Amino acid sequence: MAGQVPDDRIPVRTADDLPRHTYKVQGKSLDILRDRKTMDRLVDALLADSLADLRKYRIEDASTLMAYYDRIALAHDYKGDFTQAIAFGDKAKALMTKEEEKAMSGITRQARIAARLAAGNDEAAYLARFREELRAIVASLPFELVKDKLVARRNQGRTLTREMVEGSFTAGLDPLLEAAKGEISDGLAEQLLGAWFTLNVQLPLVSIIGEVCGERIDANATMQAAEDRWTPRLVTLDASARATPVVVGIWDSGVDTSLYPNNLWTNPHEQSNGVDDDGNGFVDDLHGIAFGLDRRPAVGPLSSIDGLQGGNKAQLMEFMIAQADRGAGVLNDRVKAYEAFLRDLKAEDRSVFGDDMSLIDQYAHGTHVAGVAVAGNPFARIVHVSELWPWKEIPDDAPTVEFGKRWGDSERQAVAYLKRSGARVVNMSWRVARSAFEEDLAAKGVGASPAERAEMARKIFAEIRSALEEAIRGAPEILFVAGSGNEDNDVDFAEYVPAGLRLPNLITVGAVNAQDRFTNFTSTGNGIELYANGYRIRSLIPGGQSVDFSGTSMAAPQVTNLAAKILALHPELTPAQVVAAMREHAEPVPGQVGRFIINPKRTIEALQRGP
Repeated sequence: MAGQVPDDRIPVRTADDLPRHTYKVQGKSLDILRDRKTMDRLVDALLADSLADLRKYRIEDASTLMAYYDRIALAHDYKGDFTQAIAFGDKAKALMTKEEEKAMSGITRQARIAARLAAGNDEAAYLARFREELRAIVASLPFELVKDKLVARRNQGRTLTREMVEGSFTAGLDPLLEAAKGEISDGLAEQLLGAWFTLNVQLPLVSIIGEVCGERIDANATMQAAEDRWTPRLVTLDASARATPVVVGIWDSGVDTSLYPNNLWTNPHEQSNGVDDDGNGFVDDLHGIAFGLDRRPAVGPLSSIDGLQGGNKAQLMEFMIAQADRGAGVLNDRVKAYEAFLRDLKAEDRSVFGDDMSLIDQYAHGTHVAGVAVAGNPFARIVHVSELWPWKEIPDDAPTVEFGKRWGDSERQAVAYLKRSGARVVNMSWRVARSAFEEDLAAKGVGASPAERAEMARKIFAEIRSALEEAIRGAPEILFVAGSGNEDNDVDFAEYVPAGLRLPNLITVGAVNAQDRFTNFTSTGNGIELYANGYRIRSLIPGGQSVDFSGTSMAAPQVTNLAAKILALHPELTPAQVVAAMREHAEPVPGQVGRFIINPKRTIEALQRGP
């Protein structure tokens, strides 16, 4: 176009293309946060670099641009430049595509700045005016759309204390600062800015925010629940149907096989005797195989919880269920006990507790996924590939290229085993990102510079990605189903695997809720066409309790479930034909062009009617 100014900025195609900055900061987190001069220098440098990046680089990924705008808005807010804080906050909001996020974006900042401008330095007047401003904003929001966000903020208001916040900084930031040896990354600098804001701006308001959100929730307690569009789409295959058994792979953190006695694939050449009877390298692989944290063969259908450090299994399982209930706005005795525990938890114990909860969540994950994948299908036969993934916030050991190669080898072993078992569809509700290895290397102080760590992370990740891609491509008869992720980002930009792989026999699934809206957590991307309900999905966890979990981990097995039913009825279909059948009978996601929600009932009924 005539007169158009060419954009000669450097293009950014993946997260790895983003610039990396470092800042010289010494000391522990709380000392840094209490030193205003140090924080001023850090925020000034972070702001300058962020603005310079936008001038130098062409960033088209919306979530990354939003993160830049939010960071710049927060820095201006810190400096008292409210006009620029609101302006950049509005830039971030303009990029949002999810209605819930957009509705809630910036409401606390808006109320806070209005209150400060009206009340000046009179703190009592400021707090009173903040309550008034926030109450008016919250009252104007469409309740059904934002209720989950309101619940989260109400919950935070009930439990967040200064001791809790400072304890989390000591546990989470101090090890990273120590490993950085006085030269921190821009990511850690941004965490410190956010931490300062939490301590000095948000914490004095958190109880008011919780109360105001709680008022709105209580006012709508008798409101009729929104229409459930998902449940009527579900379908159950009758045991008398003309169908054949179909082997369903659950590549996850393990399966409590005692809960699915009628839905198990069994290795005919293996016995439970502590011996590798069939000589395949796996001991007692009756219903599948397992790998430990070192990516070497392990024993048992469930991932190990030997790594629990402080909590006991039963209590942690109760807390895990309480977390899920609490997230949905349920306030029962279990939730009250969990919140009381959080309030009383000592600062020095928070890191161990967080790691233990991460491990117990992982332990339960695969069993829950398996239940979703085989629900209503008497012909499904589970074969598990159970893995123990890193769960500690600060890993015990830094990742290495050798470890990446071993991980890649385990992926090849897993797919080879799934092929031998006769699996036709495999669920993979997990993801690996290159950035995770870069972060772990930094956390352990490995590498002389960010550039060196980035190169090491690339090599580690390349071993895993190439092995997985090669293995899946070499199993064209199997349909692999991946969850997109729960970071509300673009899987291609973030370089996720398996979600970011583009293969003819792999499909990546995003999450909607029962009202067909994108969940606030679902990751997306150009290649993510099919969606399923991933919000508050009920299934079993080890031991047999029924629990509601949310995530794309719950959406992916909905698609696996439908694929397995299609294959039970029509085992002659190829993965491409199965996907085509699901796509043909899917329904559009409202307001999301090119995105579709599977309709299991419509699909199965069409296949049973025949051409």
